[in-house]
Amino acid sequence: MRIATALDTSPNWLLGVALNTALDQHLAALIERFANAANGMTKQEVELCVIQAEAIVATKAHA
Repeated sequence: MRIATALDTSPNWLLGVALNTALDQHLAALIERFANAANGMTKQEVELCVIQAEAIVATKAHA
């Protein structure tokens, strides 16, 4: 993340991952924003976010 930030690009671009649609680009931007925000969190706060995300996915799977 730090290399990508320093180069003003995304980690996906550095890894050669191509995005196919505007939706993919939007999702990649949101994930990148979340990763950047997580850098300012404690380990416990990041863990809580992961638990919340897993709960959302689990709820969708059982719906």
